[in-house]
Amino acid sequence: MASDQGLQPTLAANEIDWDQAAKRVAFTGQVDSATLKMQGNHLCKIGKFLRAIDYYDAALTRATSQEDAVILLLNRCYARISLQAFDAALADAKAVLDLSPGNEKALFRAARAVYGLRRWKESEQYLVALKQLYPNNTAADSDLKRCRERFEEENGRYDFAGMMEEALAKLPSPDMDRATYVGPIDIRQCAIESHGRGLFTTKDVNAGELLLCEKAFSAAFSAGNYSSNTAIRSNATISEADKPPLELRAELATKTFVKLHRNPSITPGFADLYPGPDAEETIDEKTGLPDVDDGFVQLRIVYNAFGFPLLSRDFHWQTAHSPTGRSGHSASSGIWLRASYVNHSCYPSVRRSFIGDMMIWRAQRNIPKDTELRFGYISCLEDYKTRQEMLSKYGFECGCQICTTEKETSGKKFKKRDAIMLEIVQHFEKTTPTDLQTYFDFLDALDATYSTPAILEPRRALITPLINLITNCSADGLHVHVIDLVHRLLAALGFEIKLTHATFKVLQWGYLIDEIVVSLADLCEAYKAVDPTLLPDAREVAMTAYEIMCGERESWESAYGRGRMRVGTERRTEDVDVDGGGG
Repeated sequence: MASDQGLQPTLAANEIDWDQAAKRVAFTGQVDSATLKMQGNHLCKIGKFLRAIDYYDAALTRATSQEDAVILLLNRCYARISLQAFDAALADAKAVLDLSPGNEKALFRAARAVYGLRRWKESEQYLVALKQLYPNNTAADSDLKRCRERFEEENGRYDFAGMMEEALAKLPSPDMDRATYVGPIDIRQCAIESHGRGLFTTKDVNAGELLLCEKAFSAAFSAGNYSSNTAIRSNATISEADKPPLELRAELATKTFVKLHRNPSITPGFADLYPGPDAEETIDEKTGLPDVDDGFVQLRIVYNAFGFPLLSRDFHWQTAHSPTGRSGHSASSGIWLRASYVNHSCYPSVRRSFIGDMMIWRAQRNIPKDTELRFGYISCLEDYKTRQEMLSKYGFECGCQICTTEKETSGKKFKKRDAIMLEIVQHFEKTTPTDLQTYFDFLDALDATYSTPAILEPRRALITPLINLITNCSADGLHVHVIDLVHRLLAALGFEIKLTHATFKVLQWGYLIDEIVVSLADLCEAYKAVDPTLLPDAREVAMTAYEIMCGERESWESAYGRGRMRVGTERRTEDVDVDGGGG
């Protein structure tokens, strides 16, 4: 069977002082092909693959037989695969197959090279050919299984529990071995030309439906705790508070540049990303692409890179259960080609989450066919003026339904709303939190400051007081009150619920944040105690909300199936993202 160990013979330390010899005679013609090959093999063994390739290059120019050339090409192919220089590795493997058709190692390494280029079907074809000729090659069996797992994932069938295990095993750098699934979406020009391109649905989709599960094009991982779920795209200067650490950005740029340099075949997808309004790039006449230089990479990172937590499951828990909603300050940083086309709205229709460097997008509510997907670049819980100030540095003013409604709301109403909120806080501090009638009066007064239906203008001012009440009532075992309050919260955020003696169904999903999941978990506990008939439906709604927020539902039981923390009482900002104008 094929083995990569045979190309790494041990070289006794006293045979040649290679560092000195290389400087004097390595490529001057005084060293023969066999000696150069031995040094290349030695360098491979100690992980110095770039230097090994130099020796194999020189040895190939002095090879005296076809057999020698085949061995050198195979060894160089191995070194190039080790460097993730898959384009060149594939060329070496093909050259061997031209000289030695059916060569076992060449077939195996060709399969590995195209797998590295994410061309799963080609990899499978090489492996099938290998197994036909060498049926006892067990390494090929393992790689075939891996290819076929990628086929399943390309069709949206993921083992999310296995993905989380893989991410945890690879911490702090969970570079996932998974395929990208592109669901019922495509890239189109937006109706407003200045918005560039966006992602649109190709069919009606339901809340919770998987729309995209994308492997990062490149990523730089932080060794710190999970943190800011914020991206770093912008049309203008971004404050340091909005950025991942500069060293992460530099690392991401370096990794991306090296990847493109070593694999020119993948350049078109990256080149298609938005480079900013002022980019001046020279187009190569042969390739039709800009020159791949530092500016080419840096501009696309500035406008398209995302910061991300390593596991959204843990990020959700921190956000929903800690008083501040945030833990830590470091974040990893990455580039996702399709996800970069999602444009902004303060009333998002999709939610993103992460397992390692896999970005998962799910519908946050039912979305009709041919609708553009929207996501919040900034905290959508802020007031209108603050949101517009935050968005101004990205070069546009948001005109979503929430912004339009708030823009038309009088300052007098906002002042009244603020005054009522202050009264609620003062009352909460002085009285029993479960003395509900006074709170209901306050909540009704808050609701009266809104003039449009909740589905158009979610009552975000009601979120904090309602969640605080739900938390306290749940802790005190006041299940009937919990049920009433959760229904009030859902109605305030634009949810439309169908409730009968036997069913609890969401007809229309509204404004969704992490704390809603906690409140729905409290609702499940309340129904279990008061009306178990409704528990299965309530549990399904809660798990769907969790799946939207975390990307998967496999970890629901460990998070909410047994003893859990209670939500804090301070307000926080939800998952946010920023963009530099889309595609």
